[in-house]
Order: sequence, then C-alpha cells, then structure tokens
Amino acid sequence: MVTSNIVIPWAKPAIDKEERRAALKVIDSGWMTQGKVTESLEKEICKKMKCKHAVVTSNGTTALICALIANGIGPGDEVIVPSFTFIASVNSIISVGAKPVLVDSDPHTFNTTPELVRKKITSKTKAIMPVDVAGMPVDIDAFQDLAKTKKIILLEDAAEAMGASYKNKKIGSFGHTAVFSFHIAKIAAGIEGGVVVTNDKKIADLIKLIRSHGDTGGYNSVQFGLNFRTSDIHSAIALEQMKKIGNFVSHRMKLASVYKDELKDFKFQIIPDYVSCHPYMLFAILVDPHIRNKVNEFLNKNGVETRICWRPVHKQKCHANKFETTGFSGADAIYSRIINLPMGNGLSEKEVMKVSILMKKAVQKYQ
Repeated sequence: MVTSNIVIPWAKPAIDKEERRAALKVIDSGWMTQGKVTESLEKEICKKMKCKHAVVTSNGTTALICALIANGIGPGDEVIVPSFTFIASVNSIISVGAKPVLVDSDPHTFNTTPELVRKKITSKTKAIMPVDVAGMPVDIDAFQDLAKTKKIILLEDAAEAMGASYKNKKIGSFGHTAVFSFHIAKIAAGIEGGVVVTNDKKIADLIKLIRSHGDTGGYNSVQFGLNFRTSDIHSAIALEQMKKIGNFVSHRMKLASVYKDELKDFKFQIIPDYVSCHPYMLFAILVDPHIRNKVNEFLNKNGVETRICWRPVHKQKCHANKFETTGFSGADAIYSRIINLPMGNGLSEKEVMKVSILMKKAVQKYQ
C-alpha cells in the first residue's frame, strides 16, 4: 500500500533538460519578456494544430478574454457556456461585461451539446462557448452548424484539448476561434500561458493588439487592451513541450488504457465515435455518490493526490444569486460522482497501477 509520505501527484509534468536548456538560453540572452521565442512558439502551434494564426498570451483565462473582445463581445451580449466547467470560462465572459448564460451538460460525456445549447438561445445571444471537458472534443460539426444557422459566434474553450482530434482533424484547425492553455497541469506546459488560434487574420491581428494595451508602437494605443503578454522564458518551455506533444498524448492515452483495464468495473467519461483522439488532460472516474467523498479521502490519506473537477458554476459561492440553481441535472450528477485520478506526462504506469489498487480497496472498504 502507498503510504502517506509517498505522494503520487495529481498532474505530474515532464520538464526535462530540453526545457531547462531553452529557459536558460533566454535568460542568458538578455531579452526575457515577450519576443522572438514567443513568435517561434506561435509558428510551432500553427504547424502542429494546422491553423493559420496563433497568438500567445499570459494564460488561458487572458486568452479567453482576448478572444471575446476580438469577436466583439461586450455589454448587453449573452454568451452560452456550460455550468460544468472550470470557473475561468464564465469569469472571462463577466470580465468583458457580457452575460454568461449557463447550460447543462451530458452526464455521460461531460460535455454540453448543441441540443442543450439551442434551448438557451435568445435574441441577445452573441456567442456560444462549448468546453472540451478533460480534453475531449465537443461535436464540432454540430456546433458549427448551430452557430451558422443562428448567426452567432462559436468560441471553443479548448484549454484542456491540446493534441485532441475530431474526425481525424486537429482541434484548433476548424477555422473558428479556439483557446488553449499552457498551465503546468496541461498537456503541453509553459508553467503558465495560453493561446488563441484562428484562421481569421483580422481576429489574430486584433488579439495581438489587445494583449498589449492596443499599442501599435511608440505608445500609440488604437484599441482597448490590457497587459496579457507572456515572457519568452515561459514560451521557451512551452515550445519544447509542443515539440513533444505527440509523445505526451500517446503516453496519456496509454495510462488511460491501464486505468480502464484495471478498473473495468467502474464507469468513465463516454467517448463518442466522432472523437478520434482524446488526450486525457484529466482522467475521471465515477463513483457512487454516497461513498465518493470517503473514497477520495482514502486515496488522499494513502498518498494519492486527486481533484474533484469541477464544482459547477451554479454552485459556486462567488456567483451566488447570479444564476438559477436548478435545471442542471447533468452537471450535478457528474459533480456528485467524479474523482479525477492522477494523470500527467511524468506519471508512470507503475504509479497508475498503485492508484488502481488503492481505488479498488477504497471502494471495497466503503461499499
């Protein structure tokens, strides 16, 4: 049994000699803020994701904010977003003065659906923001058709979906605006960082302005913006990680396969046929809600770090009284059962086996 002083981290990264060397090279160069290394990262992202434009920002949240502003979303506009998401999705909408309209999610795939979103569309709806939960793509074709039919903007929160594919096509390559994160727990880590990808040059050029106070040079601001720039140190690390993205995704898929083989009596996120690559930024297992908390505590006490991702937005204290608390049966069902087990580029199969053994012991103990 894993003892409490042998911790298996929840999201163990793989930062190696290449990343260290790249970061030190930037430090030694004398230019550490956003510059040519960030530009190289943007080019690598375009290459890997098969998109025309990529604009790197300081983190995933600022990337979302830039995407919203660049698409003309602001006060008076409604943006439909799932309640079952990391709170940054909703807070980014609030930050630009728009109104988030929460929508439920499918309790099996964890993602929202066009059918659920359609019911929430009003004359004030300016955009829809589906989220690729755990990195698993939403139904892109169906959401694009819905956006086109209703003449609204599609913004994809793909923060966790780096390396994912939909119908054998990379997420980020579909033309609409999509946002990814380089947070340390993500599939490609820059410690911090985010990126907006698009095939629209006007949107990309506008985001480049927004991330730096709208400054065209010489302190001449032509567009509202803030300081959402990254540093070349972060970009250097993320660039080396992007070069390894294929290996990272393959490793995560292998770890997920081990979990599912060892824990075959449990239930997991259902993967639709249109998902050709699930990169498993998160790995979720579903447990009887009556014992979920006890099972989670057992894992933690025995050296396994976990997360409960996520408390739905309609249950968040900071947003009390902002949203209805009913009508989210899917999100509530997921939240009551979910445990996010360790998953990371630096996690080993041996560690996954240990977690699996403890998971089975925990459930046997409390059933």
